[in-house]
Amino acid sequence: MLSRRRSILAVLTVTLVVPAATGSAQPVAAEQQQERIAAAFVIALGRTSTAVETEQWAKHGGLSVADLIARHREGLQADANARRAVVSKAGQDAFGTKPSDEATAKLSGVGTYTDLMKRHIAWLAEHPADYEQVMHRAYRLLLQRDAYSVEIDYWKRQPTLSFALLVGCIEDWARRNRPGLMATTGVASVSVNSPYLVTVRLSPAVAREARAAAG
Repeated sequence: MLSRRRSILAVLTVTLVVPAATGSAQPVAAEQQQERIAAAFVIALGRTSTAVETEQWAKHGGLSVADLIARHREGLQADANARRAVVSKAGQDAFGTKPSDEATAKLSGVGTYTDLMKRHIAWLAEHPADYEQVMHRAYRLLLQRDAYSVEIDYWKRQPTLSFALLVGCIEDWARRNRPGLMATTGVASVSVNSPYLVTVRLSPAVAREARAAAG
């Protein structure tokens, strides 16, 4: 089960920020390329890039987010360890549990982190009993209890969410309603400052690229 650490959302979560005005286009272009690299890492691998990785990938030139993801796909096809890491991350973030060795082997050729997350969420939508177990795991992590029946009904009225995003939503609800927590109600939301989620700040242009590339 996840400890108090950052998780990746089922799909890329971005906070849009407009770059400050500058007298030169070159610094803005370099900054936007770093944003593209960061977005591609989250979409393809389920994690952010290190400073060293960002520097290395910047040497590829001004590739689009889609082009960067295509290169990640090639890298995953050539690296079995990287594929296993992506499968493990997606399974943990989708279900709140580490996937079995059998599941890891079966899914190692599916594609990127986002490809896997979409597949997992579609599976949860078709298996409500298993989705309930994901809900219980999220509540146990945050509130040390199972989800109430009214909360299970509440979440089933929402779009199907990954374990990681459920945790982010429940954490935000609990933070806003302490003390005296009852049952989860209201509009589901997450905070960009959640300790359980990773957010990537992107300018509007790069955010549009990332959304299109993520599908």
